[in-house]
Amino acid sequence: MQSENIHENLAVLGFGNMGQAIVKGLLRKEIFKPSQIFVFDPAEDRKKDAGNLNVQIVDYAEKLLEDAQSLLIAVKPQIIQTALQPMANKIDQQILIISIAAGISINYYKNLLNKPNLRIVRTMPNAPALVGEGITGISLSADCTEQDKSWVQRIFQSIGEMVFVPEEQIDIITAISGSGPAYFYYLCEGMIESGKSLGLSDEIALSLVQQTLYGSGALLVKEKKLPQELRARVTSKGGTTEAAIQTMETKDLKSIVNEAIYSAFQRARELGK
Repeated sequence: MQSENIHENLAVLGFGNMGQAIVKGLLRKEIFKPSQIFVFDPAEDRKKDAGNLNVQIVDYAEKLLEDAQSLLIAVKPQIIQTALQPMANKIDQQILIISIAAGISINYYKNLLNKPNLRIVRTMPNAPALVGEGITGISLSADCTEQDKSWVQRIFQSIGEMVFVPEEQIDIITAISGSGPAYFYYLCEGMIESGKSLGLSDEIALSLVQQTLYGSGALLVKEKKLPQELRARVTSKGGTTEAAIQTMETKDLKSIVNEAIYSAFQRARELGK
């Protein structure tokens, strides 16, 4: 435990999948002890999840900040206003706010709480954080300190990699990596269905696609090559892969992907209004 850390306790508002992933990462990396994490979620199953981790469960949202110096906001964007209302009078510049809510801007929080000088960190993690392999886009408000930046970096390193970007790029990150795992899973669905339609069993089709996705991702990370370079290695002239790629190009798959990502980007911007 780092004695020099000023953020001694962490309050967590909302304990869904991503809130749990972050807390588990922090505990696994021993950045916090269970006694230093305070959780509020009205759902009984979420309270049970928190209890299984031995963290501190509070009965009312307004109690969250009694002993915490940092607040992780991990509720859905649509309920931010309702969720923060009970504790609004306790949030000031002494509290570091860390938000993982898609589309919710730094200014939204400042306007909602009517406090222009808040220290706010806006982030966008993604689902692989559940297994410690996520990537998080991070932007800091002007009032955040270098110590805040270092501290947030340690928090999100507990669940994977991170990039610091200007806030105007967070919605782009939401569309690329925040929603990105679902795009890969959707492709996997199609590959599995194709395998089954050609005669493979459900189990074998799933195993083939799972390991192909996992291994391809690992190769892309470890080789540090551009995707098109790795694709070229697999695509022999006149071979099976070339036939598949030509079909994808004929159907303009890249254009479909671009339109889909733009739709996600636009939706992220709408959520923040």
